[in-house]
Amino acid sequence: MEQEEVTVDPQYLKGFNNGYLLAKHEPQLAAQLTAQPNDHNEYFKGLVGGKAEYEKEAREWAKSFSKGAPEKDDRDIHKER
Repeated sequence: MEQEEVTVDPQYLKGFNNGYLLAKHEPQLAAQLTAQPNDHNEYFKGLVGGKAEYEKEAREWAKSFSKGAPEKDDRDIHKER
């Protein structure tokens, strides 16, 4: 079976990445910006999606942390190389 190539709107992708970073570094600002939905704007949809993705990952990390030793996060910039 062939895999279909998925194309993502560049504005959605830009919004997603910005939403993820905002949620990580400025969660209150991210919450304020995404409080009023706007389904007609691809950038805004991406912003909401990126924020949601970061929050999901943060919850999963917190769950693993509460169960014992946290899994090693390979995204950590301070890790040994």
